[in-house]
Amino acid sequence: MRKVSLRNIAAHKLRLALTVLAVVLGTAFISGAFMFTNSLDSTFKSAVSSAYDGVDAVVTSGEDQPGISASLRADIASDAKVNDVNVTASQSVVMANEQEEPFQVGGGTSTLSIWYAPDHVVGAQHTIVDGEEPTRADEIALNRLGAENFGISVGDRLLVVDPQDRHEMTVTGIYDQELDARNSLTAYMPEDAYLERYTLEGTTESLIVSAAEGTSDEELVAHLSDTYEGIEVETGDALAEKITEAMSQALSFVNYFLIAFGLVALLVGTFLIANTFSMIVAQRTREFALLRALGAARQQITRSVVFEAFIVGVIGSALGVLVGIGLVAGIKGVMASQGLDLPDSGLGLSTSAMLVPVLLGTLVTIVSAWIPARRAGEVKPVEAMRSSEGSTDQPLMIRTVIGALLMAVGAGAALAGALLDGSSTTTRAVLVGIGAFGVIVGFFFAGPAMSLPIVPTLGRIVGAPFGAIGRLAATNSRRNPRRTAATAFALTLGVALVTAIGMLGDTMKASISDVVENNVSADFVLSGPTNSGFPTPAGTPDAVRDVEGVDRVLTMSTAPVYVDGAASQAMGPHSMTMVIDGDVSEMALTEVTEGTSDLAGTPGVLATTEFAAQQGWELGDTLELTAPGLSPETREIEVVGLFEPNNMIQNMVISQESVDGMLPPGALVVNMVGVNSDGSVSEDQLRSNLEEAIQGLIVVQVMSTEEMAGQAGQAIDMMLNILYALLALAVIIAVLGIVNTLTLGVIERRQEIGMLRAVGSQRRQVRTMITLEAVQIAVFGAVMGILVGLGLGWAFLEVLRDQGLDSLSVPWGQLLWMLAGSGVVGVFAAIWPANRAAKTPPLDAISD
Repeated sequence: MRKVSLRNIAAHKLRLALTVLAVVLGTAFISGAFMFTNSLDSTFKSAVSSAYDGVDAVVTSGEDQPGISASLRADIASDAKVNDVNVTASQSVVMANEQEEPFQVGGGTSTLSIWYAPDHVVGAQHTIVDGEEPTRADEIALNRLGAENFGISVGDRLLVVDPQDRHEMTVTGIYDQELDARNSLTAYMPEDAYLERYTLEGTTESLIVSAAEGTSDEELVAHLSDTYEGIEVETGDALAEKITEAMSQALSFVNYFLIAFGLVALLVGTFLIANTFSMIVAQRTREFALLRALGAARQQITRSVVFEAFIVGVIGSALGVLVGIGLVAGIKGVMASQGLDLPDSGLGLSTSAMLVPVLLGTLVTIVSAWIPARRAGEVKPVEAMRSSEGSTDQPLMIRTVIGALLMAVGAGAALAGALLDGSSTTTRAVLVGIGAFGVIVGFFFAGPAMSLPIVPTLGRIVGAPFGAIGRLAATNSRRNPRRTAATAFALTLGVALVTAIGMLGDTMKASISDVVENNVSADFVLSGPTNSGFPTPAGTPDAVRDVEGVDRVLTMSTAPVYVDGAASQAMGPHSMTMVIDGDVSEMALTEVTEGTSDLAGTPGVLATTEFAAQQGWELGDTLELTAPGLSPETREIEVVGLFEPNNMIQNMVISQESVDGMLPPGALVVNMVGVNSDGSVSEDQLRSNLEEAIQGLIVVQVMSTEEMAGQAGQAIDMMLNILYALLALAVIIAVLGIVNTLTLGVIERRQEIGMLRAVGSQRRQVRTMITLEAVQIAVFGAVMGILVGLGLGWAFLEVLRDQGLDSLSVPWGQLLWMLAGSGVVGVFAAIWPANRAAKTPPLDAISD
């Protein structure tokens, strides 16, 4: 029986190739995901280990300490057990040439750090390869690859813009480092100048220390911990291990994300494989019956089909791993062309990256083929005497009832999740998830019965212009509803996912647009780059305050301060509180219920009614203002107003006057600057005046409320495009499923097609018939996918309504394009099978 199975596979190479391809695509994605994250992991581990090589101790400020003071740093540096001390600090900047044209680093970074001479550096050393090291406040050294990429040479004058100010600096040297990046600019300046410009009286967050000769890293850590108060110390190796572990955990998320899409591809491929084996079993009914007549047992027939599935799974999975290697190499090539090189990372080959996809792909193939294999074992010997090879189609009643019940239960669960306002978001999301599973599985079972009235109707509409051939194609689609539904199901699943994600994206954009347009009261908003972590420069408000046409300028910032232990945005150790230097109502539409919104005239805290109730605050209460870890100072602040919640200001906002002088430089981060017109100039003229005023700040952009919403929409579109690109894999497999089904159908219907040719049908007409059948299947799959996606998308968005997504929006244009695209998909999927059918020799086919 094994010999029969192997010869059968070898004799039907096209059938084998089509089935293997479905396995290849799913496993390639999973294998590629493992290898790519391994490759990234290797790069980051190399970077971390290089950064902490030679670091014996890492000193950080203790909990609730404002940092490591200059005097404490000097004491540690003069300690007999210490060789050298370096400050670890980095400031995000934007660099530009003398023409004020910023260098676009894209996915890279642009930072400014502290330069230490080779004989005083702790950890990784940088070697000057051109020029000399920086010694003055207006001098910097730049990384070699970055300088080459952006055409920067020794002696060039650059503009360096930080969140507080802009500076003109001269490049005195170009240095080389082990892990360099072409699209990153990493600049270094002298220690004294950096500390004076970017710290409060030289207070820093952390130090790296090398031990004096004869002192081990453990001895140094113990000595520093015992000798100095208010600091925490650990070895460089221990910190490197912690950072590496944290990076591995972060990368595991990327891995899971990519694997999830690989599993979706495999899931879609499962139905393709199952459909293929079902058709193969139907075509080989006489062969199996003959084997049964010759004495083969049912179990032997079943095992032979499973064995064939095993061979297909192993071959497809192994090829999938090879394709995954090519995928990773391709991604790395694209990244390198964009300046995002991954040095010394290899291809990320590992046992798990090769073994897991092979085992998973093989298992999925065997599971997919199990039911068709059982069906093959049930073939009776008497079937060998029949002239037809197609087995009688089984009744649809039982599977339709099961499918209808599952769909009803699923729809009920999704509806309950959407409408149960009193339950938690997690509970509701789980209900909708269960509902989605029920609807999709139910549709798989009920699909054949649902296709019976729908597909022929579609067939008559699509085939109307083609006369008799169109009617024949519509009739053919009724003949095997199981096959039609199974073929369309893969496309239904892919289109349902795209529809639901499209609704999410459109709703996110609509909600953001509503938030911006309905909550921002300023005429123009000035902000820094939205595609990076760089804030709006602190000099922005002063730059536009005296511009012609400007009435009021307001600055909205965030600061790591707490009012009575609470913050506006609670994000663990990085909680931030919103700060404003004027009347809140001039920046955002605010409905004040008590007190005032003018925090310039009445400094204090303005809180939402809900947040104040949660904290137990009332108008006039005096609260404690603190900045743990940044300042030992404690101040008093009064609740001067309460307002109804809005989407612009979260929980509370405090006056800038309340935090002035309390925080170190850079701690108060400007988010945006609002500008209101005095009406003396037109809107276009005011924009032009503002753009001219902030030109020297390089990174600031002037936007109206509509443009702010549009820019947020662009970021959402970018995220959605990544998801669509990944989901395209499922659609590609679905298209292959249609190709596969049609090709096998052509083989199965060889006699019928030969008869049509014999009675006068032209090759063109046969091609048209097969193409129309493909279009019917594709359109049916797309229509059902859109309906399922709309229903489930609505349910999920109802759950997320409390999370700010309250402007439900459906991308009707996108759905219409998908519907039209499904017809095109059907046409393309039919090209190969239709040509094969048209070439069927009439007499040979009839003689079969």
